[in-house]
Amino acid sequence: MRTYKEQFEPHIVKQIDELVNTVETLRYPTGSSRYYGVDLTMCLKAGALAGSLVLATALMEIYIRGLIVKYTEKAQSGWARKVSVEIELEEKRRESFSSLLNHLVKAELFNEDDASIANKLYKEVRIPTHHGLPSRLLGRNKEDPLYELLKTIGGDTVSLSEFENFFEKEALVLLSEIIGILSRNQIKKQI
Repeated sequence: MRTYKEQFEPHIVKQIDELVNTVETLRYPTGSSRYYGVDLTMCLKAGALAGSLVLATALMEIYIRGLIVKYTEKAQSGWARKVSVEIELEEKRRESFSSLLNHLVKAELFNEDDASIANKLYKEVRIPTHHGLPSRLLGRNKEDPLYELLKTIGGDTVSLSEFENFFEKEALVLLSEIIGILSRNQIKKQI
């Protein structure tokens, strides 16, 4: 298998190196988010852009959930009866990604502009990549009658070359946005 340094032009290699460096220096709120970060660097170093994007969007979600867990655990430090925050979050799945971000923003623990971008990335990138919706990922217009026709007859609405072009042109931009958001909203050192 060729490494990213063999696959890509020098300017892309430089971008990937910068992303890897940032991911490696993040302060992760939980061990599981750190695991996703390690796997993300491995995908980046392998030049696997689709895999990198899938992992980065999953990392974004688990990282933000981890921030909620850490900050809530810190807030409970003086409580007589503590709640297992991670278990509570899992059991009460009604707290959407957007809602979790809103809580962090209101508590001034997450940048509001970054929260807005993260919400958009969640809807436009994370959901399509994790649910196998390539047409949505590439921004296909569902109102277009040809889209409906292709769907009806079972046609693939995204060709391999379109999919590949998307990842070659957009993946590093999206990865930079996601990793930048995490980097700017790291867990505070005093926690």
